Amino acid sequence: MTSNSDSRLVNVLAVLGGIVFALFVVVLFIVFSGDGIDTAATTTAGTPSSVATTTTSGEGSTTTGADTTSTTDATSTTSAFGGDTETKTNDTLDGDPGRNLTDVRVGDHPDEGYVRVVFNLTGEGSPNYVVGYEDGPFMETSGDTVEVDGEAFLVVHISPARLHDIDSGDPTYTGDLELDPGINPIVQVKFIDDFEASMTWVIGLDAERPFTVRVFQDPLRVIVDIGK
Repeated sequence: MTSNSDSRLVNVLAVLGGIVFALFVVVLFIVFSGDGIDTAATTTAGTPSSVATTTTSGEGSTTTGADTTSTTDATSTTSAFGGDTETKTNDTLDGDPGRNLTDVRVGDHPDEGYVRVVFNLTGEGSPNYVVGYEDGPFMETSGDTVEVDGEAFLVVHISPARLHDIDSGDPTYTGDLELDPGINPIVQVKFIDDFEASMTWVIGLDAERPFTVRVFQDPLRVIVDIGK
């Protein structure tokens, strides 16, 4: 009897030991499986966060770059104006120029960086001209003072040129003798005199600006471009 009891006890202990071992294995499996799940979750969470940050940063750089490029492009389309403030003179007549003024007009050329004042004349070739900065006030041949609005005065002398036909006495220029175009930097353009076919206009500006003078044909015109 004792032998049988001992045998049963050994069997019970073996079964219990197996159960304990099995439980230990299960616990270990759960623990290690849980760690694996946590690690995977951390990696997954970290990856979107990193991607999102990179994407946002990239978009910010792209937007900034686009703004900079647009500004650069806009600037590059504006030509640098190449004039200066020195007096421009032509003292040699070419062809049969001038005689009569027919039109005066002002135009804005923002893309090229200047405003343009045009004096249309009859004839062809090139008249004499002197264009440069002078101090006011300005006087007619009669001695009357002519006030011109502005802080700096670009004076345009053209010869031969007059407002009327010398033979018929009819006016060839019927436009305004005082122009207020409202185009910066021009404040006012004003006729002063045309004594003995020497005509003078004054361009009042907000400040001294670089300028150029050119003569174009068909029709003959003296063009003064003023930098902005």
